[in-house]
Amino acid sequence: MSPRTAPDAAPSSARARRRRRRRRWENRRGWWGILAWSLAATAAAVAVVCAVALAMGGPDAAASALLGGGAVLVLSALTGATTALVWDRAREAALPVSVGLFVLKIVAFAVLLGTVPRPDWILPDAAAIAALVAILVWQCVEVLVFARTRRGIYAD
Repeated sequence: MSPRTAPDAAPSSARARRRRRRRRWENRRGWWGILAWSLAATAAAVAVVCAVALAMGGPDAAASALLGGGAVLVLSALTGATTALVWDRAREAALPVSVGLFVLKIVAFAVLLGTVPRPDWILPDAAAIAALVAILVWQCVEVLVFARTRRGIYAD
């Protein structure tokens, strides 16, 4: 008989099963795990928005959605990767570098939006919706995975 089916083995409690299930979803890779989960979830969300845009508005709407959502995805991934790299090398600089890059990203994006003329094929509604979905998904996943991060953040 296996240990699981042994008559004298104590049945596992529901609490122990929940604890094991929770461990499966823990992030043990720190900022790199947060980046990976956020990147995957946001890419999936942008793909769904592009598919909906293609069905409802045609190829120009899908391309616009890909541009809007893709821009947010790339810029957020750059910020996340920079945060993870700085955290690995100089933890005390991680917060100032992350905040500084975030501000730089927003300012650069605003300058580009204000100075570069919009091509005729871009549909602003599709691009804006995809960008908004990408921002919301990225932020939600980032917070949820951060909450599931089980490493000593400040342990030296």
